[in-house]
This record gives sequence, structure tokens and C-alpha cells, in this order.
Amino acid sequence: MNRLSPLVYKDYISSLPYEIKLDILYRLDIKSLVHMSRVSKQWKLIIEDQQLWKDLYLRSGWSFNQRAVKEYLLSQRTLVEKSISTPRSLLPMMPRLRPFKAPPPILEKFALNPDSAVQQVCSSKSQPLSSFNRQEALSHIIKERPFINRPPLRRHIKYDETPIYHYKESTDTRYINWKRLYRNRSLIEKRWNEGKCKMRQFPSDASLEHSGSIYCLQFNNSILVTGSRDRHVKIWDINTGALLRKLEGHLGSVLCLQFDHRFLISGSSDAALIIWDIHTGERIKVIQGHEESVLNVKFKGNTLVSCSKDRTVRIWRLENSGDIKLHSVLRGHRAAVNAVQFKDNKVVSASGDRTIKIWDMTSGECLKTLDSHSRGIACVEYDGKYIISGSSDQTIKVWNAATGECIHTLVSHKDLVRTIQLDSKSKRIISGSYDGSLKIWGLENGILLRSLSQAAYGRILNLQFDFGKIICSTNLGKIIIYDFTYGIDTQFIS
Repeated sequence: MNRLSPLVYKDYISSLPYEIKLDILYRLDIKSLVHMSRVSKQWKLIIEDQQLWKDLYLRSGWSFNQRAVKEYLLSQRTLVEKSISTPRSLLPMMPRLRPFKAPPPILEKFALNPDSAVQQVCSSKSQPLSSFNRQEALSHIIKERPFINRPPLRRHIKYDETPIYHYKESTDTRYINWKRLYRNRSLIEKRWNEGKCKMRQFPSDASLEHSGSIYCLQFNNSILVTGSRDRHVKIWDINTGALLRKLEGHLGSVLCLQFDHRFLISGSSDAALIIWDIHTGERIKVIQGHEESVLNVKFKGNTLVSCSKDRTVRIWRLENSGDIKLHSVLRGHRAAVNAVQFKDNKVVSASGDRTIKIWDMTSGECLKTLDSHSRGIACVEYDGKYIISGSSDQTIKVWNAATGECIHTLVSHKDLVRTIQLDSKSKRIISGSYDGSLKIWGLENGILLRSLSQAAYGRILNLQFDFGKIICSTNLGKIIIYDFTYGIDTQFIS
């Protein structure tokens, strides 16, 4: 037995070639890696390998901002921090922190320490809530307080969240600290699962707000675009809250909009669509075609699909010049077509007649009609695999797009479900209702994961979310932001 003891305690991994060591570690989960890092200094050194953490990051299904990473690595400016006590010297060289440089949030609870060890954020999945009472109790993680308008303030920046973590001072070398990115992204996911966010109203200057209901919105890393009953489209700097442009041209409420890197397209109760230059705000073209209010619009590439109170869906071909041609008109709904979505060659429309129709975009043929809601359908999402619908019957239904089968019926809202978004990557559905609440659901199991408290009095009319925030709008002209990334540097995360 004494002769076997040295063999039992032999460190076989350390004696292997480095590439083989990494190949073994690639096969472990995060918890196992944390335990291994405590075994010896040599194992800890191996586990610090950035390629290993990059692989773990990507294996988790998370994306990163490739453009920001490239620009940072190619930049020649030194990042040497002379003194921790003088962080102002670091600020000019820092990329802008996302998601917001806005007033301090006025609703917060259970703030997490971003400096906690990696193992504190290893468990990113919470167990499904077991009962309705528990779900309602968890909804009070965020408590309601009245909003207070404050002047814009710079976000407090912690020294350890600056680019110094992506910089090797001894060699004056920039690199991407994938372990730090993994930790930050895990912490964001943990906050989603626990409902820990900070909430605020946007913009901080009340004098810039819309004067009526905000029916539609869309945002990216730089701008937020909103459309309102006051007939205006407003383009905001999402980081500072500054109003960049106010677009005027519609003769009625702005009910829908979408933008890409070229155009902003808005639809109105005046029955018109307007194409704007997203960079200059110039009005390029006014499209007349629908006979009544344009209720929803979606476009991608050179295809634009719109729907209307006139019961039709129209498919348009959009040229890079901004010129547009009508391709086809889809008829078959018996009431207003409230929402539309398309992917590849399929168009999905939802109507006040209680039905969802799936159309072939090329031929205009109706392929399927889904009928299960007991009242009109207000919103729809479609990702090629699932169709998600929200209705005035207060329910959300999840459908198999290929078979037309209703997989789940989600029940919790107390009023019309006005807006939904589906994210296939995170497997989340978020819904907003006239009851003033937002709810987060599991896509695959249909379980209510979280109920976020009412941010402001009024009905939720529209919402959008990304990896770190939810932005919604109300019939009282308010824009509310739920921020799950507070205190975290998200410059390289997308």
C-alpha cells in the first residue's frame, strides 16, 4: 500500500502537454473548473487560459460585440493607469459603458457586488417557480415608488470595471479578458433569473417627453426611436437621453415603426407609411396603399410587410434608393390585422377576428389558419419555429409553426396582452399588458419565470429587450427601462 500511495497522489494532468490539458478542461463545466483551480497553483494557472474562457463563453450561447473588440485591440493608445486614486486620467480612454449614462435608477433591490468571485455566478439557472403564490411573491423583488426626474449624471465607474482588466501593463499589451467577460455575462444572466434590476424613466428631462401615448419603440446600442399619438417620431441617444431628432410628417398617430442601418419606416393612423433616412432624418418617401390605419410594419433587406385596419396585409419591395413597389396584397382576415411578422418565405398575421394566418410570401396563398383564442389577437411573434400570440382574452399562446398545434397557453395577465417579444437564443418570452405589468416566460416549458412590478401607472403598449435590459412604453407617454446590467462593464457584450 505504501508503494501505491505516490501513484494515487500523482498529478497526471500537469505532466501532459499543454494542448492536451486544455482539451481536457474544455470538457468540464464551470463548477468543476472552479474546484480544480483550488487544487494547486499550476492548475490555477492553466485554468486562467483566456482561450478556455472564450470557449466557455461561446459555448453558453452568448454573443460579443465583435466591432468593439476589434476597435479596442487595434487602438494604439496606452492604458497604463498611473494611480488608482486618480481614475479621471482613465476616463478619456474608456469606450462608452452601456447600456445607459442616465439618472441613477430610482427603483432597486438586492444589488450584487460585481467583484464577487467567479463561483458566485456559476449557477445561472434558477429553478422554475412552483406555485402562483411564489410567483406573485417574487414579483415584489422590485418595489414601486414614484419617479423623480433628475438631471443626467455620469454612471459611477468602478476602477475594476475599466479596460485595465483587458490590458497587460507589464508588456503594454491589449487583450480580451474572456474570464472577466464570462463572469460579467454570467452575472447578468443570474440577475435575469432572480429578477434583480434597476428601473428608471427615460428621458430624465420631462420637457422632452412625448405629449401622448407611445405606441411603438425600437432601440440598438446607440439610439432609441419612439412613435406617439402626438404624431411625432423621436430619435434619442440611448446613452445620454438627449433628443437627437424629432421627425414630423404624419397626419395621425404613429402606430408602428422599424429601422435598420439605412432607413426608418413608420406607419400611422393616417393610412400612410413614411420612409426616413435614419442618419439624417430626411423624409425619403410617403407610401400610400392602405385604406385605413397602418397597424404594424416589418422589414428586412428589400422586403417590407405592413398590415392595416383595412383587413389586408401588403408585401412591398424596397430598393436601396428608398423607392418601393407593391408586390402583393394578402386578403382573408375578417377584421383589422393588428400584427404581422415574417421570416424567410413565410408571413404570419394576427387579427381581431381571433385568427392567425400563415402565408406563402411568393404566391400569396394562405397555408394555415390558427384558431384558438377566444377574443381578438393584438400581437404576434414568429422566429421560423414558434409563433407567439397575445390576445384581449388575456392569454398568450405558443404555437408550433410547422404543424399549427398550440403547445402552451400562458395565463397570468389580468387584461389585454398588448405586446410580446420572443428571443430564441435566451429562450425567453416577455409580454406587456394593459394591466401595466411585464412578465417573463420560459419559451420551451411555458412557465412564468418572473413578474416585474408596474413601473408607472398606465397600460403597457410596446416593449423590446436585449441581453441586459427591457424598454417599454405606456399610454401615458412614459418610457420605462429595466436595467439588469447596472454596475457592469458591457462594452464588449452584445
